[in-house]
Amino acid sequence: MLRLATSSLLLLALWQGTAAADPLQQDYSDWTLSCDNLNRCEARNINEHNGLVLHLSREAGPQGRAAVRLDNEHAEVFEGTDPRPIAARLLLDGKALHLNPREWQLSEHLAQADNRLVVDDFISHIRNASVLTLSGQDKAPARQSVSLKGLKAALLAMDAQQGRVETRTAWATPGSKTADTVPAAPVAPVLPPFTPPPSLTEREIAALTQFAATNIDTGDCTLEQSERDISLTPLSSDKALILVNCDMGAYNLFSLASVVTRHAPLKAEELALQAPFKLNGSQLMEPELINVEMDEARGQLSIYAKGRGIGDCGESSRWAYDGKQFRLAEYRSEPHCDGYSQNGWPLLWTTGG
Repeated sequence: MLRLATSSLLLLALWQGTAAADPLQQDYSDWTLSCDNLNRCEARNINEHNGLVLHLSREAGPQGRAAVRLDNEHAEVFEGTDPRPIAARLLLDGKALHLNPREWQLSEHLAQADNRLVVDDFISHIRNASVLTLSGQDKAPARQSVSLKGLKAALLAMDAQQGRVETRTAWATPGSKTADTVPAAPVAPVLPPFTPPPSLTEREIAALTQFAATNIDTGDCTLEQSERDISLTPLSSDKALILVNCDMGAYNLFSLASVVTRHAPLKAEELALQAPFKLNGSQLMEPELINVEMDEARGQLSIYAKGRGIGDCGESSRWAYDGKQFRLAEYRSEPHCDGYSQNGWPLLWTTGG
């Protein structure tokens, strides 16, 4: 009976998917790859592209959805550049590359497709090439191009992350194994539901504010005393979160955070945030509390650390309070400050429920 029960549980686990994977974010020459804990992966070119970006994405599993997007919407338009849509100007190693308008969604600055067969065929054409460029740039001071150096290494890493190596679904080096040998997508971790706590009373607010002013060490803070705003958020019936503004940069506000008891005797512990995964084999460092926001209704703390003012690079995370501690709900990272990822950084960790 025990053996049968164990086998049944194993089959159920295989049917539902495997446990969450460790994410991956790695550069390969002129390409970068990001994969989240559900083994959803995206790769794009970096370095001297001058606004022409080729973005490839694929979900995990035997029939994982795939998409390709060639984008120069953020590129600066120079006088003398060929005004035709980019699909009419594509050159692969100097030879015209034609995209079938019945298979691709084409506009002036964009070419994209999400049919898996179309995407597979496109990748088979470019994976061993050297460069993708646009014609009509002879008079432009900055040349737009997609270097394909490192693409195949990035695709191989993606295949390995998703268990596709040596299968017919592999993008780097397709093999003979059938698609059903590709493992199912991992299952997203589920966080417990948050129970909104009782609101802080005026008496508690007064006591916690005084406690923060006299007991939280702000000796290393650069903000003047008058600029150190204190915010209080109830976490449970017996715990609250104290946030104190500490340092201000050009576009980042640094804070101190403590979890404190709501009732006397008041005791505080510095907020500790630890990611439940390793990134590229190393434990992720505890994030700095930058541009912190606390959603009292959901019991969630958000961090948004910009690498530069326009917000095209940096790290963001969202942490959910489970009644005892803050647990990671979402993590995003974009290490490349090249103007591309202004509308969303690559997702590396997500949760369900």
